[in-house]
Amino acid sequence: METPARTGRRGVDQCGVICCRVERGGRLSVLLITSRDTGRWVIPKGYLQKKEKPYRCAQREASEEAGVRGKVRKKPLGYYSYLKDQEQPLTVSVHLLRLESETTHFREYGERQKIWISPADAASLVDEPELQEIFRAIDADNPLTSQDRLKPHRIHGRRPRADAAVSLASLPGLT
Repeated sequence: METPARTGRRGVDQCGVICCRVERGGRLSVLLITSRDTGRWVIPKGYLQKKEKPYRCAQREASEEAGVRGKVRKKPLGYYSYLKDQEQPLTVSVHLLRLESETTHFREYGERQKIWISPADAASLVDEPELQEIFRAIDADNPLTSQDRLKPHRIHGRRPRADAAVSLASLPGLT
C-alpha cells in the first residue's frame, strides 16, 4: 500500500473518479466497482502521491482499479466524505473521466467487480450521501456535453451483449 501524501488542498485526502461513457442512442453510463474489503459499490479512488495533481491521481486510480483509461477533467465535479475502516474521516475530490479505452486485465483484476449503469442507478447503489448527489447531478445534466472539450464519445464497434445485463436486485450490497 502506498503512503498517502497529505496535500492540504481543500483538505483533500483522496481523489476519486467517475468514469463515463456514451452508449448507443446517447444514453450516459457510469462505472461502479466493488470495494476489495466489503464488496460495497464505490468509485475508483485512492491517496495522492507526493507532488501528484488530483486529476492525475484520479486517472491513475481508474486504470489500476478498473482498467479504464480516458480524458480526465482537471476541475473536480465535487467532494464527498466517508469513514475509512469505520473510524478515519477522509475527504475525496471527484473528477470526471470520459472513457477512451478499457482493458479486461488490470492491476486489481480479480479483486473487484465492475458495472456500467445509469447515474440514477449508481446513486441508489453507493452509500455516501454526497456521492449520491454527484451522481444525481450527472443524471440531471450530462457533464460530457459541457464546453470543456469533454464531448460525448461513442464507443464504435461495441455491440450489446445479452450476458452484460445485470439485474439491480442481484447486485452485491443491496438489501
